[in-house]
Amino acid sequence: MLKHIYFILFIILVPINALSESIIIQSTTSTRDSGLYKYLLPKYPYYNDINIKVIAVGTGQAIKNAENCDGNILIVHDRNRELEFMSRGFGAMRHELMYNDYVLIGPSSDNEISKSNSITNAFLRIYDKKYNFISRSDSSGTHSAELAIWNKLSINPRADSGKWYLESGQGMGPSLNIAVALNGYILSDRSSWLRFRNKRNHEILYENRQELKNNYGMILVNHDRCLNLNYKYASDLYNWLSSDIAADHIKKYRLNNEPVFYID
Repeated sequence: MLKHIYFILFIILVPINALSESIIIQSTTSTRDSGLYKYLLPKYPYYNDINIKVIAVGTGQAIKNAENCDGNILIVHDRNRELEFMSRGFGAMRHELMYNDYVLIGPSSDNEISKSNSITNAFLRIYDKKYNFISRSDSSGTHSAELAIWNKLSINPRADSGKWYLESGQGMGPSLNIAVALNGYILSDRSSWLRFRNKRNHEILYENRQELKNNYGMILVNHDRCLNLNYKYASDLYNWLSSDIAADHIKKYRLNNEPVFYID
């Protein structure tokens, strides 16, 4: 009988212990698709001692997952929603991790949008000409950035949804494929565009690193609200990712010999 008790305790305790040494990063898709995590995380000193799992979804979904205690660390790019997350007590600490920028992609044959002197001017020209514009429409950080530009123009493009304004409801890669296939325009983060292979005759038509700055924030989930999560390992990884050592690695990351992310 005693042997059976020991066996039951063994099969119960092993999964619990294994789970306690697991860390979940709820992340926006662009950081994963950029290849940053594959480059950066193995440099973490305790990388081989814990199981680090990255769940990459749109920023909105990543935040919801973290609110449901389905992640230890949140890395997204929508400052307003990040600050709201913190104000509601879901986050314990927040760090400005890095930034890159958004770019407007379109057909290389374009001879009008590329002459724009601001991103709002470019969007206004697309609206006036009713050129195909592909929106992610997925509650992602990129989608929020796009909507902010339309809002500055007091334009509601969704009134023309299905006409020239096409809502994909998908991630950056599939949305870029649609834009290329339909000879349309799309707002993309630069890292996704650098890694995108199906460019065909599309290129960056408008860019301005300061005007279209894309900030990525990192938040340590409030483990007092999420007792199912391991605070020790999560806080250590968070502190390392916030360190000057990690920042130096991030600055050195390249795609096509171009820097991908920057540190303030």
